[in-house]
Amino acid sequence: MLARSDIVKDTYLRLTTARLGYSAGLIGTVYTIGSDWSGNWYFQLRWLNRPAGTRSRPVSEWSLSLRERDLSDFEQITWEQVQELLKESRPPSKPRKTRRLPGAWRVKRHPNQLRLFEEG
Repeated sequence: MLARSDIVKDTYLRLTTARLGYSAGLIGTVYTIGSDWSGNWYFQLRWLNRPAGTRSRPVSEWSLSLRERDLSDFEQITWEQVQELLKESRPPSKPRKTRRLPGAWRVKRHPNQLRLFEEG
């Protein structure tokens, strides 16, 4: 189990249990460590492999402020482990859509319309 002294900025942590809507296996890096106005210690993570989801509103890549009691849900991992896990969890890339011209630029021809200039 992690201790408060193990948490330093830029440490990599992996979530071991699903909690607060986050699935187990998420990887984050410690971004902020501090104390709130009442003196309670907290840390905040920046998620590295958060799933994109289907929400129309943007989702933050930052975690909530986590406390010392939340350390039991995390394990510390190395940079090499992060690289392997990110490589495994990366979804296959989608083929890009072909770009279409905006509606105002599309040519709409009526069958009875005469052409002013002949093309080609």
